[in-house]
Amino acid sequence: MKTPDSVLIESLGNRVGGIARPHGSPAIFIRGALPGERVKINGLRAKKSYIEADLVSIEEQSPHRVEPFCRYYGICGGCSMQHLNYDKQLHWKRIWVGKAMRNLVIPEIDPTISSPITTGYRNKVTFDIKENNLTLHAFRGDPIPVDSCPLMNDSSKLALKAFLITGVPYGITRISVRGGVNTDSSIIELIGDYQDRAPVHWPPVVIRKKRSWQSLKPGDMFEKLGEFMFQVPHGGFFQVNTGAAEKLVNLVMSLIPEEGNSVLDLYGGVGTFGVPLAARGSAVTTVEMNEEASMGCRIAAELNSIPAGRLHVVNTKDSSFLTKAIKKNKHFDTVITDPPRAGMGISISQQLTQLKPARIVYVSCNPFSAARDIAVFTEVHYTIQRITPVDMFPHTDHVETVFLLERGK
Repeated sequence: MKTPDSVLIESLGNRVGGIARPHGSPAIFIRGALPGERVKINGLRAKKSYIEADLVSIEEQSPHRVEPFCRYYGICGGCSMQHLNYDKQLHWKRIWVGKAMRNLVIPEIDPTISSPITTGYRNKVTFDIKENNLTLHAFRGDPIPVDSCPLMNDSSKLALKAFLITGVPYGITRISVRGGVNTDSSIIELIGDYQDRAPVHWPPVVIRKKRSWQSLKPGDMFEKLGEFMFQVPHGGFFQVNTGAAEKLVNLVMSLIPEEGNSVLDLYGGVGTFGVPLAARGSAVTTVEMNEEASMGCRIAAELNSIPAGRLHVVNTKDSSFLTKAIKKNKHFDTVITDPPRAGMGISISQQLTQLKPARIVYVSCNPFSAARDIAVFTEVHYTIQRITPVDMFPHTDHVETVFLLERGK
Protein backbone atom coordinates (compact mmCIF):
# COMPACT_ATOMS: atom_id res chain seq x y z
CA MET A 1 0.00 0.00 0.00
CA LYS A 2 1.21 3.50 -0.87
CA THR A 3 1.66 5.68 2.23
CA PRO A 4 -0.78 8.61 2.08
CA ASP A 5 0.54 12.18 2.01
CA SER A 6 -2.23 13.33 4.38
CA VAL A 7 -2.76 11.53 7.70
CA LEU A 8 -4.76 11.87 10.93
CA ILE A 9 -2.69 12.04 14.12
CA GLU A 10 -4.11 9.61 16.69
CA SER A 11 -1.72 9.92 19.62
CA LEU A 12 1.49 11.46 20.91
CA GLY A 13 4.64 9.44 21.57
CA ASN A 14 7.54 10.36 23.79
CA ARG A 15 10.63 11.07 21.71
CA VAL A 16 8.77 10.55 18.40
CA GLY A 17 6.06 13.24 18.09
CA GLY A 18 2.60 12.70 16.64
CA ILE A 19 1.66 9.17 15.62
CA ALA A 20 -0.56 8.28 12.66
CA ARG A 21 -1.73 4.75 11.95
CA PRO A 22 -3.11 4.64 8.39
CA HIS A 23 -4.86 1.42 7.40
CA GLY A 24 -2.41 -1.07 5.94
CA SER A 25 0.65 1.01 6.81
CA PRO A 26 3.17 0.89 9.64
CA ALA A 27 2.82 3.62 12.26
CA ILE A 28 4.09 7.00 11.06
CA PHE A 29 5.94 9.33 13.45
CA ILE A 30 5.69 13.04 12.65
CA ARG A 31 7.64 15.47 14.85
CA GLY A 32 5.63 18.63 15.55
CA ALA A 33 2.20 17.11 14.84
CA LEU A 34 -0.46 16.86 17.57
CA PRO A 35 -3.27 14.39 18.30
CA GLY A 36 -6.48 15.22 16.45
CA GLU A 37 -4.71 17.06 13.65
CA ARG A 38 -4.81 16.13 9.99
CA VAL A 39 -1.45 16.95 8.44
CA LYS A 40 0.36 16.76 5.14
CA ILE A 41 3.66 14.89 5.24
CA ASN A 42 6.65 14.07 3.06
CA GLY A 43 10.26 12.94 3.39
CA LEU A 44 9.26 9.42 4.37
CA ARG A 45 12.01 7.37 6.00
CA ALA A 46 11.21 3.69 6.45
CA LYS A 47 12.55 2.07 9.61
CA LYS A 48 12.28 -1.55 10.75
CA SER A 49 8.74 -1.34 12.16
CA TYR A 50 7.64 2.26 11.56
CA ILE A 51 8.00 5.25 9.26
CA GLU A 52 9.36 8.71 10.04
CA ALA A 53 7.99 11.68 8.11
CA ASP A 54 8.35 15.44 8.02
CA LEU A 55 5.45 17.77 8.75
CA VAL A 56 4.64 19.88 5.67
CA SER A 57 1.44 21.65 6.74
CA ILE A 58 -1.53 21.35 9.09
CA GLU A 59 -4.88 20.87 7.38
CA GLU A 60 -6.96 20.60 10.56
CA GLN A 61 -5.40 22.11 13.70
CA SER A 62 -5.73 20.85 17.26
CA PRO A 63 -7.44 23.26 19.69
CA HIS A 64 -4.59 22.44 22.09
CA ARG A 65 -1.88 23.83 19.81
CA VAL A 66 -0.22 27.01 21.17
CA GLU A 67 2.42 29.41 19.88
CA PRO A 68 5.95 28.26 20.85
CA PHE A 69 7.66 30.73 23.18
CA CYS A 70 11.24 30.18 21.95
CA ARG A 71 12.61 31.49 18.66
CA TYR A 72 14.76 28.38 18.37
CA TYR A 73 11.80 26.00 18.55
CA GLY A 74 11.98 23.32 15.88
CA ILE A 75 15.69 23.88 15.34
CA CYS A 76 17.03 23.31 18.87
CA GLY A 77 16.82 19.71 20.03
CA GLY A 78 15.13 20.61 23.35
CA CYS A 79 11.59 21.60 24.38
CA SER A 80 9.92 19.55 21.65
CA MET A 81 6.44 19.95 23.23
CA GLN A 82 6.23 23.72 23.65
CA HIS A 83 3.62 23.90 20.85
CA LEU A 84 1.21 21.89 23.07
CA ASN A 85 -0.97 23.39 25.82
CA TYR A 86 0.66 22.68 29.20
CA ASP A 87 -2.33 20.83 30.67
CA LYS A 88 -2.21 18.47 27.70
CA GLN A 89 1.52 17.95 28.21
CA LEU A 90 0.72 16.70 31.71
CA HIS A 91 -2.05 14.50 30.29
CA TRP A 92 0.25 12.78 27.82
CA LYS A 93 3.05 12.27 30.32
CA ARG A 94 0.61 10.34 32.50
CA ILE A 95 -0.34 8.22 29.49
CA TRP A 96 3.32 7.47 28.73
CA VAL A 97 3.88 6.23 32.27
CA GLY A 98 0.88 3.92 31.86
CA LYS A 99 2.28 2.64 28.58
CA ALA A 100 5.61 1.85 30.23
CA MET A 101 3.84 -0.12 32.99
CA ARG A 102 1.33 -1.93 30.76
CA ASN A 103 2.71 -5.41 31.52
CA LEU A 104 2.42 -4.99 35.30
CA VAL A 105 -0.52 -4.94 37.69
CA ILE A 106 -0.85 -1.30 38.68
CA PRO A 107 -3.28 1.01 40.48
CA GLU A 108 -4.84 3.97 38.71
CA ILE A 109 -2.04 6.42 37.94
CA ASP A 110 -2.25 9.76 39.73
CA PRO A 111 -2.58 12.95 37.66
CA THR A 112 0.81 14.40 36.76
CA ILE A 113 2.03 16.92 39.34
CA SER A 114 2.71 20.18 37.50
CA SER A 115 5.84 22.33 37.66
CA PRO A 116 5.25 25.62 39.52
CA ILE A 117 6.62 27.52 36.51
CA THR A 118 7.14 26.36 32.93
CA THR A 119 9.79 28.81 31.65
CA GLY A 120 12.82 30.11 33.50
CA TYR A 121 12.72 27.02 35.69
CA ARG A 122 16.18 25.55 35.14
CA ASN A 123 18.92 26.22 37.69
CA LYS A 124 21.49 24.78 35.26
CA VAL A 125 21.91 25.15 31.50
CA THR A 126 24.90 23.90 29.49
CA PHE A 127 26.20 25.41 26.24
CA ASP A 128 28.81 23.93 23.93
CA ILE A 129 31.20 26.43 22.34
CA LYS A 130 31.63 26.38 18.56
CA GLU A 131 33.61 29.08 16.74
CA ASN A 132 33.55 31.20 19.89
CA ASN A 133 29.73 31.12 20.11
CA LEU A 134 27.35 29.61 22.64
CA THR A 135 25.49 26.74 20.99
CA LEU A 136 22.75 24.24 21.83
CA HIS A 137 22.23 20.85 20.25
CA ALA A 138 20.09 20.95 17.13
CA PHE A 139 17.33 18.48 16.36
CA ARG A 140 19.28 17.60 13.24
CA GLY A 141 22.65 18.77 12.00
CA ASP A 142 25.24 21.05 13.54
CA PRO A 143 24.75 22.81 16.91
CA ILE A 144 22.92 26.14 16.61
CA PRO A 145 24.40 29.46 17.83
CA VAL A 146 22.32 31.04 20.61
CA ASP A 147 22.69 33.94 23.00
CA SER A 148 20.69 32.47 25.88
CA CYS A 149 17.91 29.97 26.68
CA PRO A 150 14.40 30.86 27.94
CA LEU A 151 14.58 28.00 30.45
CA MET A 152 17.39 29.75 32.38
CA ASN A 153 16.35 31.29 35.68
CA ASP A 154 17.07 34.93 36.50
CA SER A 155 20.21 34.40 38.58
CA SER A 156 21.83 32.20 35.94
CA LYS A 157 21.01 34.76 33.23
CA LEU A 158 22.71 37.49 35.27
CA ALA A 159 25.75 35.26 35.88
CA LEU A 160 26.08 34.45 32.17
CA LYS A 161 25.72 38.11 31.19
CA ALA A 162 28.48 39.15 33.62
CA PHE A 163 30.73 36.33 32.47
CA LEU A 164 30.35 37.20 28.78
CA ILE A 165 30.97 40.96 29.01
CA THR A 166 34.24 40.49 27.13
CA GLY A 167 33.07 37.49 25.10
CA VAL A 168 33.69 33.74 25.32
CA PRO A 169 37.22 33.07 26.65
CA TYR A 170 39.60 31.48 24.15
CA GLY A 171 40.09 27.73 24.59
CA ILE A 172 36.76 27.02 26.33
CA THR A 173 34.67 24.22 24.81
CA ARG A 174 31.70 24.05 27.21
CA ILE A 175 30.00 26.40 29.68
CA SER A 176 27.51 25.32 32.34
CA VAL A 177 25.68 28.11 34.15
CA ARG A 178 24.06 27.47 37.54
CA GLY A 179 21.91 29.90 39.48
CA GLY A 180 19.77 29.57 42.58
CA VAL A 181 16.03 30.16 42.62
CA ASN A 182 15.75 30.33 46.41
CA THR A 183 19.23 31.81 46.90
CA ASP A 184 21.15 34.58 45.16
CA SER A 185 24.21 32.40 44.48
CA SER A 186 25.48 31.38 41.06
CA ILE A 187 28.50 29.72 39.50
CA ILE A 188 29.88 28.99 36.04
CA GLU A 189 31.59 25.68 35.26
CA LEU A 190 34.03 25.56 32.35
CA ILE A 191 35.47 22.78 30.24
CA GLY A 192 38.54 23.52 28.14
CA ASP A 193 41.79 25.40 28.49
CA TYR A 194 42.03 28.82 30.15
CA GLN A 195 45.37 30.30 31.20
CA ASP A 196 44.63 33.95 32.01
CA ARG A 197 43.68 35.55 35.32
CA ALA A 198 39.94 35.75 35.96
CA PRO A 199 38.50 39.23 35.23
CA VAL A 200 37.07 41.11 38.22
CA HIS A 201 33.58 41.25 36.67
CA TRP A 202 33.23 37.46 36.54
CA PRO A 203 30.86 35.66 38.89
CA PRO A 204 32.31 32.61 40.71
CA VAL A 205 33.94 30.38 38.07
CA VAL A 206 35.49 26.91 38.19
CA ILE A 207 37.23 24.92 35.47
CA ARG A 208 37.74 21.18 35.02
CA LYS A 209 41.42 20.25 35.14
CA LYS A 210 42.10 16.56 34.55
CA ARG A 211 39.91 14.88 37.20
CA SER A 212 39.18 17.80 39.52
CA TRP A 213 37.62 21.25 39.52
CA GLN A 214 39.82 24.29 40.13
CA SER A 215 38.61 27.73 41.11
CA LEU A 216 39.26 30.66 38.78
CA LYS A 217 37.03 33.04 40.75
CA PRO A 218 36.22 31.77 44.30
CA GLY A 219 32.66 30.94 45.26
CA ASP A 220 30.17 28.10 45.67
CA MET A 221 26.67 27.45 44.44
CA PHE A 222 23.94 26.96 47.05
CA GLU A 223 20.26 26.19 46.59
CA LYS A 224 17.39 25.63 48.99
CA LEU A 225 14.71 22.99 48.57
CA GLY A 226 11.97 24.03 50.95
CA GLU A 227 13.66 24.84 54.25
CA PHE A 228 16.81 22.83 53.49
CA MET A 229 20.04 24.30 52.13
CA PHE A 230 22.38 22.39 49.81
CA GLN A 231 25.81 23.15 48.41
CA VAL A 232 25.78 22.02 44.79
CA PRO A 233 28.97 20.09 43.89
CA HIS A 234 30.99 21.52 41.01
CA GLY A 235 29.99 19.57 37.92
CA GLY A 236 27.73 17.37 40.01
CA PHE A 237 24.08 16.40 39.79
CA PHE A 238 21.37 18.49 41.39
CA GLN A 239 17.70 18.58 40.38
CA VAL A 240 17.54 21.31 37.71
CA ASN A 241 13.96 22.41 38.43
CA THR A 242 14.02 23.78 41.97
CA GLY A 243 10.26 24.35 42.34
CA ALA A 244 9.31 20.93 40.97
CA ALA A 245 12.06 19.30 43.06
CA GLU A 246 10.43 20.72 46.18
CA LYS A 247 7.16 19.05 45.16
CA LEU A 248 9.04 15.81 44.46
CA VAL A 249 10.68 15.81 47.89
CA ASN A 250 7.34 16.53 49.60
CA LEU A 251 5.74 13.65 47.71
CA VAL A 252 8.45 11.17 48.70
CA MET A 253 8.29 12.35 52.32
CA SER A 254 4.52 11.80 52.36
CA LEU A 255 4.96 8.13 51.41
CA ILE A 256 7.23 7.31 54.37
CA PRO A 257 6.03 6.99 58.00
CA GLU A 258 7.36 9.69 60.31
CA GLU A 259 7.96 7.57 63.39
CA GLY A 260 10.37 4.67 63.99
CA ASN A 261 11.49 4.40 60.41
CA SER A 262 14.96 3.39 59.18
CA VAL A 263 15.67 4.48 55.60
CA LEU A 264 18.20 3.37 53.00
CA ASP A 265 18.65 6.06 50.33
CA LEU A 266 20.32 4.57 47.23
CA TYR A 267 21.85 6.90 44.62
CA GLY A 268 21.52 9.44 47.41
CA GLY A 269 23.43 12.33 45.82
CA VAL A 270 23.75 15.43 47.99
CA GLY A 271 20.94 14.27 50.27
CA THR A 272 17.88 15.62 48.47
CA PHE A 273 15.71 13.03 50.24
CA GLY A 274 18.07 11.88 52.98
CA VAL A 275 18.57 15.27 54.66
CA PRO A 276 14.85 16.15 55.05
CA LEU A 277 14.06 12.62 56.26
CA ALA A 278 16.87 12.72 58.83
CA ALA A 279 15.70 16.15 59.99
CA ARG A 280 12.21 14.71 60.48
CA GLY A 281 13.53 11.91 62.67
CA SER A 282 14.33 8.92 60.45
CA ALA A 283 17.62 7.05 60.78
CA VAL A 284 18.98 7.44 57.24
CA THR A 285 21.82 5.67 55.45
CA THR A 286 22.54 7.36 52.13
CA VAL A 287 24.70 5.61 49.54
CA GLU A 288 26.38 7.47 46.68
CA MET A 289 29.34 6.43 44.51
CA ASN A 290 30.31 9.99 43.49
CA GLU A 291 32.78 11.37 46.04
CA GLU A 292 31.86 15.03 45.49
CA ALA A 293 28.16 14.29 45.92
CA SER A 294 28.82 12.34 49.11
CA MET A 295 30.83 15.28 50.45
CA GLY A 296 27.93 17.54 49.44
CA CYS A 297 25.59 15.39 51.53
CA ARG A 298 27.88 15.69 54.57
CA ILE A 299 28.01 19.45 54.07
CA ALA A 300 24.20 19.56 53.81
CA ALA A 301 23.94 17.69 57.10
CA GLU A 302 26.04 20.42 58.72
CA LEU A 303 24.23 23.28 56.99
CA ASN A 304 20.89 21.95 58.20
CA SER A 305 22.00 20.97 61.72
CA ILE A 306 21.15 17.28 61.35
CA PRO A 307 21.73 15.59 64.74
CA ALA A 308 24.85 13.45 64.98
CA GLY A 309 24.22 9.82 64.05
CA ARG A 310 20.94 10.56 62.26
CA LEU A 311 22.43 10.59 58.73
CA HIS A 312 25.09 8.03 57.76
CA VAL A 313 26.78 8.88 54.43
CA VAL A 314 28.44 6.00 52.56
CA ASN A 315 30.62 6.72 49.51
CA THR A 316 30.55 3.49 47.51
CA LYS A 317 28.75 1.72 44.68
CA ASP A 318 25.19 0.66 45.42
CA SER A 319 25.94 -2.94 44.46
CA SER A 320 28.92 -3.07 46.85
CA PHE A 321 26.87 -1.65 49.71
CA LEU A 322 24.00 -4.07 49.09
CA THR A 323 26.33 -7.07 48.96
CA LYS A 324 27.73 -6.22 52.41
CA ALA A 325 24.32 -5.31 53.83
CA ILE A 326 22.88 -8.68 52.76
CA LYS A 327 25.78 -10.57 54.38
CA LYS A 328 25.32 -8.63 57.62
CA ASN A 329 21.52 -9.11 57.60
CA LYS A 330 20.96 -5.36 57.66
CA HIS A 331 17.34 -4.23 57.93
CA PHE A 332 15.71 -1.07 56.62
CA ASP A 333 12.01 -0.26 56.86
CA THR A 334 12.10 1.82 53.68
CA VAL A 335 14.39 1.91 50.67
CA ILE A 336 14.42 4.96 48.40
CA THR A 337 16.13 4.51 45.07
CA ASP A 338 16.66 7.30 42.55
CA PRO A 339 18.85 5.83 39.78
CA PRO A 340 19.95 7.46 36.50
CA ARG A 341 17.96 7.02 33.27
CA ALA A 342 19.28 3.49 32.72
CA GLY A 343 17.67 2.41 35.99
CA MET A 344 19.10 0.08 38.61
CA GLY A 345 19.33 -3.00 36.42
CA ILE A 346 18.04 -6.47 37.21
CA SER A 347 21.03 -7.55 39.31
CA ILE A 348 20.90 -4.62 41.75
CA SER A 349 17.10 -4.84 41.86
CA GLN A 350 17.38 -8.48 42.91
CA GLN A 351 19.92 -7.53 45.58
CA LEU A 352 17.59 -4.89 46.96
CA THR A 353 14.74 -7.37 47.40
CA GLN A 354 16.96 -9.57 49.60
CA LEU A 355 16.90 -6.81 52.23
CA LYS A 356 13.09 -7.29 52.42
CA PRO A 357 12.18 -3.66 53.27
CA ALA A 358 8.52 -3.04 54.09
CA ARG A 359 8.32 -0.46 51.32
CA ILE A 360 10.31 0.69 48.29
CA VAL A 361 10.02 4.21 46.91
CA TYR A 362 11.40 4.18 43.38
CA VAL A 363 12.04 7.62 41.84
CA SER A 364 12.61 7.38 38.11
CA CYS A 365 13.36 9.75 35.22
CA ASN A 366 12.65 6.91 32.77
CA PRO A 367 9.44 4.90 33.35
CA PHE A 368 10.51 2.22 30.88
CA SER A 369 13.71 1.28 32.74
CA ALA A 370 11.76 1.60 36.00
CA ALA A 371 9.19 -0.90 34.73
CA ARG A 372 11.94 -3.45 34.11
CA ASP A 373 13.31 -3.05 37.64
CA ILE A 374 9.91 -2.95 39.33
CA ALA A 375 8.98 -6.22 37.59
CA VAL A 376 11.75 -7.82 39.67
CA PHE A 377 10.15 -6.50 42.87
CA THR A 378 6.68 -7.75 41.96
CA GLU A 379 8.02 -11.28 41.53
CA VAL A 380 8.86 -11.46 45.25
CA HIS A 381 5.73 -10.29 47.09
CA TYR A 382 5.86 -6.55 46.35
CA THR A 383 2.78 -4.79 44.99
CA ILE A 384 2.60 -1.35 43.39
CA GLN A 385 0.49 0.83 45.65
CA ARG A 386 0.85 4.22 43.98
CA ILE A 387 2.25 5.77 40.80
CA THR A 388 2.66 9.55 40.59
CA PRO A 389 4.22 11.35 37.59
CA VAL A 390 5.96 14.65 38.38
CA ASP A 391 6.74 17.17 35.65
CA MET A 392 10.34 18.14 36.30
CA PHE A 393 10.93 19.13 32.67
CA PRO A 394 8.08 21.20 31.16
CA HIS A 395 7.90 21.31 27.34
CA THR A 396 10.10 18.22 27.00
CA ASP A 397 9.03 14.60 26.61
CA HIS A 398 10.79 13.58 29.82
CA VAL A 399 8.78 12.63 32.89
CA GLU A 400 9.80 11.89 36.47
CA THR A 401 7.72 9.24 38.25
CA VAL A 402 7.48 8.14 41.87
CA PHE A 403 6.44 4.53 42.52
CA LEU A 404 5.46 3.21 45.95
CA LEU A 405 5.72 -0.55 46.50
CA GLU A 406 4.84 -2.45 49.64
CA ARG A 407 5.84 -5.96 50.64
CA GLY A 408 3.17 -8.54 51.38
CA LYS A 409 3.44 -11.42 53.78
